[in-house]
Parts: sequence; structure tokens; C-alpha cells
Amino acid sequence: MLSDQSRQGLASAFERAARTTIVRSQDDACQILTEPPDGTAAFSADPLLVITISSFAFRLLTLFQVADNAANRAYFLPPGGGCTLQEGFAEVANLCSGALSREMSAVFPHLAMSIPSRLSPQCMDSLAQLKPDYTSRHTVAINIGVQVSVTLCMCCSAPVDIPATLAQVQTTSGELEIF
Repeated sequence: MLSDQSRQGLASAFERAARTTIVRSQDDACQILTEPPDGTAAFSADPLLVITISSFAFRLLTLFQVADNAANRAYFLPPGGGCTLQEGFAEVANLCSGALSREMSAVFPHLAMSIPSRLSPQCMDSLAQLKPDYTSRHTVAINIGVQVSVTLCMCCSAPVDIPATLAQVQTTSGELEIF
């Protein structure tokens, strides 16, 4: 239900969203690596942060994993903020999923997005039970030592056509969107 063009369109939209929201400064070096689809790479033991984007035709789970280490804390948490990395990174994940949702809304006008939910990393072993039409794993590597793992898992209930290049949406941060 999801063509190769649609898979590429989704992957490209995710990469644009990640570069504009996960990366904190335009001066930072960012590389987004896509893992081979053979499924041989092991999942990390870090907690999952899950955000779902849904329409009438699909459900897209975006699963973020960020290791609680000094490099990631220094990059994602403001000094003296008083929150944990998982709490602070939840806002970054929310911004990334929001940017992806806004870009996809050019094609799918009725989208809904969940709030970030924290899950055990063992839940990654159950993704296959959802019978996804598409799963991809990405590593967002920033500067030296900062890494975020992101898994996209799309389940379709109808044929879904995502253009190879979605219309890029101007992304902003810090705005409150009320539904």
C-alpha cells in the first residue's frame, strides 16, 4: 500500500524535519544515516519516546531514542534547566514530529498528532506485530558524540501516495498550536 516513491518521500520529509528541529544550530555538523532494511542492527537499551501522526489512511509512529550521556545532555538541555534528558528531549521530539506532520498535511489535510509517550525499549521488538507497510531506522549524528536514533513505522489502512518531494513548509519553533 506504500510505493517506493512514497517511502522515499516520507524519508526525505523526515530528514528535512530532523535537520530543522533536532539540530539546535545551523552551524552544527549533521549527518543522517539510514540503516539497511535487513533488520540486523540491534536496538539500543535507551527509553523510547513515541509520537504518532495519524490520518484516515495511515498511522505513522515516530520512535526516538537518545542515550543519557554527557554529550547529549550538554547539547539538548539548557544549563541549570533542572529536567532530565528524557523530559527535555520530549520537546525536541515533539517539534520534529510537528514539522513532519505540517509537511505531510499538504497532502493529507486531516492529520492528528499524539503527545510524546515514553515506552520501554523492549517495545521495539513488537513493531513487527503491527504489520507495518514501511519501517526505517535513522541515526541523526550531530557534531562529535551527539546521536539520536529514530525509527519510522507506517501502517496503512488504505493506499497512501506520498510525493517524492513534499512541499517544504516553513518551520518555526516556540509557537503554540491550539486544536
